[in-house]
Amino acid sequence: MSSHIYELFGYLTADHSAEAIRHRKECLCPFTGEECDGGGNRYQSFLNLDARRDRQLVAFFNGRKDNIPAGVCSLLTTNQVWIVCPRRLFALDHGVEHTTHEGFCENLLRRYAPSTRAQKAGVWSEVKMKYTEDGSEGDEENEKSFDYTFDYIVCPTNPKLLSEVAASQEVTERKLESALSKNGYTLARRNGRTYVEEYPDGIPLIIEVMTSSTSGGNKAKGTTIQNAFRQAILGNEQHAPGINYRQIWARMVSQLIVKSQIGKAWGGKTIWILQDALANYISSTTDLNLRKLMSQALKEVNLLTLRYQQGRRQRTGTVPLEVDSLYAGEIPPIHGDTDFNKLLQAASIPPKDVLEAKLLSKRPRTFILM
Repeated sequence: MSSHIYELFGYLTADHSAEAIRHRKECLCPFTGEECDGGGNRYQSFLNLDARRDRQLVAFFNGRKDNIPAGVCSLLTTNQVWIVCPRRLFALDHGVEHTTHEGFCENLLRRYAPSTRAQKAGVWSEVKMKYTEDGSEGDEENEKSFDYTFDYIVCPTNPKLLSEVAASQEVTERKLESALSKNGYTLARRNGRTYVEEYPDGIPLIIEVMTSSTSGGNKAKGTTIQNAFRQAILGNEQHAPGINYRQIWARMVSQLIVKSQIGKAWGGKTIWILQDALANYISSTTDLNLRKLMSQALKEVNLLTLRYQQGRRQRTGTVPLEVDSLYAGEIPPIHGDTDFNKLLQAASIPPKDVLEAKLLSKRPRTFILM
């Protein structure tokens, strides 16, 4: 199977414009406005260069030798482009620069989010929640637990008295005020009372971003991400790993219903964001006919597919994405204790006040106006 890097640090590999070269030399991601964090490959594909062996690469990266991210956004495999970096598909990071891609993603939220318009909302990324519910007899073996990480949680905010928040979390106001200030929250005094201006108590929206996984490649044949990246930077012929189709679907199906169930339990919604190519793969390899689930409104389980902007041919610049389809359906009902659908659902659901406390303990990535 022939596979090549399609986009490198956000630009087509054939793009040798000054803008594309600058992003490569400085390892910048045009979708987040920050240095590339490795995306879907993360730290296992970072390069450490040798001053002698890798003279050309060291020179290209302006003398930088350590922790160089392999900025591979997408692969071209058998005439199909597969996005492998979640930042390429969806990003709400808001670094120093507010990018066009982030603006596109914000507009997706405004279009689909179940919240009041023109309301301030906080954006939290990589929110890890662990919650344990004691069994009926206190037996640890019977405890029901919840342990998941959410890509993004977007939650409208409202002012709330600091004293009320401190009481609910069973901490002193002084300790809570210090922690909130450290985490970037605004505290305001009105009529002699202190308010947490951005308390996250609105209807939450969970965003899960699912991109394709690579097969790992063959080191002996030079088809690893690292080697393909090296060759692409040097302008040589490059061969990348293929797509691990089964792993993609296995990762997604294990969390699809659970996280949709959690969104519903908190009074909100969960949206899974996929590339159209991945949705087509799911339809062709399972008995799920997504076309029958096309919808104009969110339901209990939601898949929002994005695609490269159609009818646009370009040689330079980043390629914009656009909405492909929204697929929406219901969470499978449970018919008794012997129903195997129980495997797909959460054993325990944290109460919404546990979510609110978790969000207060973590610095928001940004605040946006819905």
